[in-house]
Amino acid sequence: MEPKTDLVCPRCRHRHLWKFGRDSRAGEQKYRCAKRLHQFVPNRVRERKYPALICPKCGAQMYIFKRLREVLRFRCSNHKRKGSARCAHKTNLALDGTRNFPRMSRPEEIKLIQGKLNDVFRWSRMKFAKATVTLAVYYAITEAMPAPQVVRTLWNIHQVKVSHDTITRWHHKAAFHLSAKTTGIAKIPNKPGRKPRIYADETERKVAGEKRWFWLSYCRKYDLMIGRNLTTRRSTKCARDLLSMTQDLAPPLANAQLLTDGLASYPAAMGDLDWNDAHHLRYLSFFESPNNNALERKWSNFHIRAKPFRGFKSDIGQMAFIEGQIFYHNCLKPSVALGGKITPYEHLSAKLPKHQTPLELIAKLLT
Repeated sequence: MEPKTDLVCPRCRHRHLWKFGRDSRAGEQKYRCAKRLHQFVPNRVRERKYPALICPKCGAQMYIFKRLREVLRFRCSNHKRKGSARCAHKTNLALDGTRNFPRMSRPEEIKLIQGKLNDVFRWSRMKFAKATVTLAVYYAITEAMPAPQVVRTLWNIHQVKVSHDTITRWHHKAAFHLSAKTTGIAKIPNKPGRKPRIYADETERKVAGEKRWFWLSYCRKYDLMIGRNLTTRRSTKCARDLLSMTQDLAPPLANAQLLTDGLASYPAAMGDLDWNDAHHLRYLSFFESPNNNALERKWSNFHIRAKPFRGFKSDIGQMAFIEGQIFYHNCLKPSVALGGKITPYEHLSAKLPKHQTPLELIAKLLT
């Protein structure tokens, strides 16, 4: 086969070309450049589906690195170079070729779980008094008591007989109901100067023996738990949902300094939401400074209080427990970090019903 010399490569203008079979669409002759191995059909202009991206760090071209379900991930073409010339910067594009990622106040996973429940108490259809329901919910959330223990407590102390299934349904409905009424009502002050630091992390949970990931964002200055999510895997979309929920519930914390572990999903999610990459702090060891110990200690509270339940059989049960414990931490439990006398919501002057005890607050929020 003789080289074709009357044509030139459209990429490098080289004249040493070889015939390279025929195009499967129109049957036209294809050629291959002997220098760059570039394949092309003469007089055909390729339609670019996605814009050509330039690396913001080194100015090189970026190419499609991974095709995910919701985005295309691009990587800098200098990732194989050595020394100071190496650049492994990555960025994501939505499937429509833009960077318009949704900013959700509630991640889709929580919406799907909550959609399976009727989280409104229909008091007219209940045969139990409101005081009984409120007391059962109080034991289940604030004392982290499983349904059998709540049943025994109601019977031994109050002589009220309720089934295990009824207590479980009350717990699930109340947890989402209380969370919907209190999430986002605490207004973080927007003061000039440096913004409070956000901690973000994820921990493993089990549902019917299958692995789940519980994501949480936390502001140490106000001892406030903000964003949360429960997912089946760890990905950039999950981290993006967590951060978007955080900035929607606490707008003054948008683009604040973020402290995470070494998971690569966080910097990718920050890039999707246009957060300043310089505001990202990573820790890789427990003894590093700064570290994520303030949030790591919160995991022990969740894990220890979940032990009496001896596992959860559904995502609804797992997420209801999480929502209930976040409500308890933010609204009912006096914060040691804030002096041990007030809750994070009281410190931020959140508009809650007037109450003297946690039981009274739960009763007013459920009615």
